[in-house]
Amino acid sequence: MGLHLKRSKQPARAFEEVFAEHLDALYRTALRLCRGHEADAEDLLQDSALRSFTHFDQLKDPSSARAWLFTILTRTHLNRVRSAGRRAEATSTDLDERAFEAALAEWMPMRSPAEEVERRQLGEELVKALDQLPAELRGAVWLVDVEGFTQREAAGMQDVPEGTVASRLFRGRRQLRIALEAAAREARIWRNQ
Repeated sequence: MGLHLKRSKQPARAFEEVFAEHLDALYRTALRLCRGHEADAEDLLQDSALRSFTHFDQLKDPSSARAWLFTILTRTHLNRVRSAGRRAEATSTDLDERAFEAALAEWMPMRSPAEEVERRQLGEELVKALDQLPAELRGAVWLVDVEGFTQREAAGMQDVPEGTVASRLFRGRRQLRIALEAAAREARIWRNQ
């Protein structure tokens, strides 16, 4: 990336380049953290962008910009939830379909048209199951399993010990598996009738 952040003559332009590179992933994560509320996700992203810009001089290594930006996004969300004294409420299961399709493709490569139909149904069920997870479990699963951060990075972003993230991942994945198994059983019963 070759940016010299501290000595840059145009820090606003350097920030824009770094932020723009990660904007889509940040928005997807903000949307998941806000359980599909587009307006809330946009507000969260805007607040995070402002905080990132304000503290851009603290980013010493451009190669760590992604983790740094996600940390700010996640902590901004946590601060909002804490200051409101409540958990984020779910009212929608909308999803950036392309992002989730890409994540699902890694887990379940397409082999036939019948399998593609099953994969799409599973994707819809996975989205529903993800949205049903408590916020702390959903955040850990999203950051590690979808965005690809390590447990250590996710712990730093969520300001919790790494063991807490590992526990949340275990419980979140287990709840997802249970929900998806139930959906698969229902789908088979429905198909057999």
